[in-house]
Amino acid sequence: MRGDSGLPGGRERARMVREMFDRISGRYELLNAVMTAGLYRLWNRRAVDLTWLGPGGRVIDLACGTGSLTRELARRVGPGGYVLGVDFSENMLAAARERPVGQIEYRLGDATRLEGVPSGGFDAATIAYGARNIPDLEALFAEMARVVRNGGRVVCLEIAEPEDPLFARFYGIWFDKIVPRLGAVISGDARAYSYLPESVKEFVSPEGLAAIMRRNGLQSVRWERLAGGIITLHHATKRA
Repeated sequence: MRGDSGLPGGRERARMVREMFDRISGRYELLNAVMTAGLYRLWNRRAVDLTWLGPGGRVIDLACGTGSLTRELARRVGPGGYVLGVDFSENMLAAARERPVGQIEYRLGDATRLEGVPSGGFDAATIAYGARNIPDLEALFAEMARVVRNGGRVVCLEIAEPEDPLFARFYGIWFDKIVPRLGAVISGDARAYSYLPESVKEFVSPEGLAAIMRRNGLQSVRWERLAGGIITLHHATKRA
């Protein structure tokens, strides 16, 4: 099955994305820094703020990749806290483990079926730049709600198509034309970075994502646009 953009769906999509991330894992963080001019670190910090975590907190970071947000979460919870990073790419996790932090554990796993992860065991659950790679968003947010305690926080950081005409024009030039070329040069994988704009175009609207979160046990769902609308940040609380 394929979406409107021609991208595959279901298990075929998951396999394609996993293989893609396995190929680019060694250059992933460098490319993030280049593509966002380093601004992704500021967006990550804003996401961490919205978890409401403090020292000693427990948080699970899904689609954690090479651990950029995971490490930021670890700084927030401190040595007495615990961060579980989950990803389905072995190579991305291998890159994350090259920068070990004592309170972080990394596991290979499926964000829509978190086997071995207890219900209500975390104060917060996060996902950054990974939701658009997951075909079953209902299952994703149902699992995120399941693993956080009542009153716990769920935060989703994602790339989006901006509404403002000026930023939309910049987005079209940067992500549709320049990013795939940069990706091809730096990572040697042109397909991986042409996938980026395709996946963003196919992704659900911010309003639609908020509705999915509400349907799956979350309340007080809010979202904000960052960087002129190129980034959206959804956050919510688990219903008691």
